[in-house]
Amino acid sequence: MLDKKKIIVESNTKKRNGRLLDIGSGTGHFAALMKNNGWEVTGIEPNNKARTYAVKRFGLSILQPKGISDLPENSFDCITLWHVLEHFHEPFKHAAEIKRLLKPGGTCIVALPNSNSYDAEYYREYWAAYDVPRHLWHFTPRTFELFAVKAGLDFNGIKCLPLDVFYISALSEKYKGTRLFFLAGMIKGLWFAVLSCFNREKRSSLIYFLKKNHKPNGKT
Repeated sequence: MLDKKKIIVESNTKKRNGRLLDIGSGTGHFAALMKNNGWEVTGIEPNNKARTYAVKRFGLSILQPKGISDLPENSFDCITLWHVLEHFHEPFKHAAEIKRLLKPGGTCIVALPNSNSYDAEYYREYWAAYDVPRHLWHFTPRTFELFAVKAGLDFNGIKCLPLDVFYISALSEKYKGTRLFFLAGMIKGLWFAVLSCFNREKRSSLIYFLKKNHKPNGKT
């Protein structure tokens, strides 16, 4: 999956190296992969143990969340949030920082569960991706596009995360009390995956691509 994230970043930025900010960098494995492939990487991570591990294991620059305000504007070619935005107490505040930090023409990549997916509709209150109380916000493709536009970023496309539906379905079956929850989740996950081949906006998890575009007189 880490290699796939790397491909997603490079194919959507059209760059093989540059400056990348990984918000919610965890133990730093993705950030380390990008660093080892020529990117200058900074991470943001609130968990002290994960942040310390990433620094000691990979020699990464990982900041506490408050450190994001000290980063210079227009300094990153790409900013990634892999299942992170749904945890923020103030998502518009973070979106404003993302817009400030992206270079003109830069790309923001956001992965989120889709509350309009087939699996969300089927499992309802048992849908594992609701993940209450850790997930504070839930988006559909339409509501996320509205969020992005209000935040002043250009909505630039959607891609699916094809394997998430199997994990989410298995965990949802477990929450329902299904005895063979893993098997049931794999079977139903496959069915949801097949159905969503015909409707992208019903897929379990989605990756959104946002752009900070050039504007006249250097304004963004």
